[in-house]
Parts: sequence; structure tokens; C-alpha cells
Amino acid sequence: MNLRLEKFSSMVKKQLAPILLEYQMPGSSLSVNGVKISPDLKIAHIYVSVWGGNTKLAFENIENNRGEISKELASKLKSKFSPSLSFHLDSGQADSELIEDLLKT
Repeated sequence: MNLRLEKFSSMVKKQLAPILLEYQMPGSSLSVNGVKISPDLKIAHIYVSVWGGNTKLAFENIENNRGEISKELASKLKSKFSPSLSFHLDSGQADSELIEDLLKT
């Protein structure tokens, strides 16, 4: 990944994290684990983790509010255009906790 993409990814992640906190479900917690930007800067793949509560419902809430989240992000980014957001559920943390529990037994 070149420096331009890394800087833009970092900027999107920094601006997006507080926006997503507004859309988290009661009893759950959201975390932005990573952002991957396409080389043309038009698509941002956002990897989020959800802890506590109903993970599926919390992720669906983010998906259903993608338009509002995108508008808020566009108003905070200092770029010519805002990328289209594609959310992905990152289960890496949950997988590592499961493996750790299995290794303890």
C-alpha cells in the first residue's frame, strides 16, 4: 500500500470511529479494526468488531444507516470526494478468544 492510501485510510478510520459510536446498540460496543481503501480512493472497506449484545443486530444497524454514516463522514473529511463505505464484520477478536479458551482446556 502506498503512502497516499495509508494516510487516507488512517484519516477515514480516525474520523469514522466517533461517528459509529452514535450508531452502536445499547449493551454492545463497536470497534473499527481496519480500513482498506481502493487504489482510486472510491471504496472504503471498513472492518468493525462488535462485543456484547446481539452482534448481528448491531451490525445490521450499521448497514441500515450506511447513508447517514457516509454523509457524516463526508462532512468531516477534507478531500475532494468521500469514498463509498462497505462494512465488514471482523470476527478476528472473537476467533482469537475462542482459540484461547480452547487452549486453556
